Amino acid sequence: MRRTRWTGRLALLVAGLAIGCVAAEFAFRVARPDDAVDLLYNAPDNAPDGLYTTDSTVYAIPTPGFRGVQQSLGYKVDLRINQHGLRGPEVGEKSTLRYLAIGDSFTMAAQVAEADTFVVRAAGDLNVEILNAGVDGYGTFQALERYKQLDETLDLDGVILTFFVGNDVHDNVRWDRVQEDARRVQPGQPLRRRPVGAVHGFFYKRSALYAAIQMQLRRRAMSKPTAPERHRWTSELMLFTQDGGGILGAQMPQSAKALREFSAETARRGDSFLVAIAPPAFQIETERMDATFSLIGLDPNRARVDAVSNAVRDSLQRSGIRHCDLVDPLRRAHRAGGEMYLQYDGHWSPKGHAVVANALVKCMASAP
Repeated sequence: MRRTRWTGRLALLVAGLAIGCVAAEFAFRVARPDDAVDLLYNAPDNAPDGLYTTDSTVYAIPTPGFRGVQQSLGYKVDLRINQHGLRGPEVGEKSTLRYLAIGDSFTMAAQVAEADTFVVRAAGDLNVEILNAGVDGYGTFQALERYKQLDETLDLDGVILTFFVGNDVHDNVRWDRVQEDARRVQPGQPLRRRPVGAVHGFFYKRSALYAAIQMQLRRRAMSKPTAPERHRWTSELMLFTQDGGGILGAQMPQSAKALREFSAETARRGDSFLVAIAPPAFQIETERMDATFSLIGLDPNRARVDAVSNAVRDSLQRSGIRHCDLVDPLRRAHRAGGEMYLQYDGHWSPKGHAVVANALVKCMASAP
């Protein structure tokens, strides 16, 4: 009798815990995540293995023929890479103007369905062909070298470069180091992401409750001034503050050089060139800015969130390079109530891609 009583109590306890977990999961799913989620929720942990292959010039390219799924909180996306290492279908016979969209993860857009990307949307609106050559983590010099690899084979007519002001200035300063790393790799090998435990890998991309716990642990770790990851984020985001003006001034010449070289190379090859200036989420959503800056010890009151995009735009104007500033269109759409960025990810949502595509269409249509 006593054993039966304890068994019943244990069953009630387990049932109560299960119900509590389900209720907590539901609550965290409907609630807005931590406003510093861009730093706290490490979405790259959820990228599929095998998506990238090593390259001796640009360090990594999408693996030709790859098929897989990228899943994270808020999305589950089928990815396909064609034989040229581009996201999308195989390239057929050329029948219209053909452009190459290139840049980092904002161009690759693995967070949204292929049909929802600005690449596909803009191509349809303009009745041209736009190929997606985005690669996670690329800076401008890498994008330039990748363009050189692809141009003759694809018979391109133009290039649309997405310059992500969130970290491209910082990445371009590191180009020499990227080249050194590229020379050390054996080309054609799968690029493995850092090991992730099976339990973490399963729940992190599916459970808002589990993600909230992990983000809290990461917040605690990043609260320490000596945390390596905090140092990395501080070095990137300092450029968006009053105190980082000198650093921005010292780093911008490298990006200006990359953009000039890209423009000169496309002109030499007879291709048009357009630079899309892409802002990070905190530049559009001020609530993310306050939380993000505070997390790594930067004073939100000393933020100058437009500093980097203004510097990039000014550099492009001085060099006479055509550009399309995406800041104002995204801001207007956000103020009108649209969610331009994913909640658990700092990349554009499908609505954000629609706004970007519309802006690019207008910029391209107004070109001389």
